[in-house]
Amino acid sequence: MNFLAHLLLSGSDPDWRAGGFLGDFIRGPLTGERPAAIERGIALHRHVDASSDHHAAVLEAKRLFPRPYRRWAPVALDVLFDHFLARDFQRFSRQPLDAFSHECYGQLDARREHLTVPASRFLDRMAEVDLLTAYARRDSVTRALQHLSGRARGDNPLAAMDPTLTALEAELQTAFERLMPDLLHSTRTRIEAADDESWARSG
Repeated sequence: MNFLAHLLLSGSDPDWRAGGFLGDFIRGPLTGERPAAIERGIALHRHVDASSDHHAAVLEAKRLFPRPYRRWAPVALDVLFDHFLARDFQRFSRQPLDAFSHECYGQLDARREHLTVPASRFLDRMAEVDLLTAYARRDSVTRALQHLSGRARGDNPLAAMDPTLTALEAELQTAFERLMPDLLHSTRTRIEAADDESWARSG
């Protein structure tokens, strides 16, 4: 899943959301360098990535891609699934997409001291172009794949994959519809369990 999904799946707590955003920029063990709730959000981000990678719907979707594209299919699916989420956002959130997006930009900016330099730079770009809201437009998928292709090391087919995504869109939408409810349930369960642990310690 990509940035919009990670922010939504992180729940409503701003620190958890900061962790959900940071998950793409932080590698290795979590050492307590950041507030506990932010590190829990990073851990949740990793859980979402692992759950998505091993979900039956995603594994089946990857097999739909022509063999030369399969290695890069997870990257393309992350982008396309954020488009599906943004397009039907109010099925999954009580907030409209634009309100949710701007709330996230403000919350992340308020926690900039805990961001890495690359994450801080990306936040500036994300807010400037209103990337989260832009995901609702289909052309955002094309642009994102072109951008990712340029950033990836070595040759890759990402910039050429958009026609394949279009041809497979109905099947990939079905995969998203199977994946998203499972991720919502799993992340809510983990967030509630963490909240219960915090309450127990405070008592």
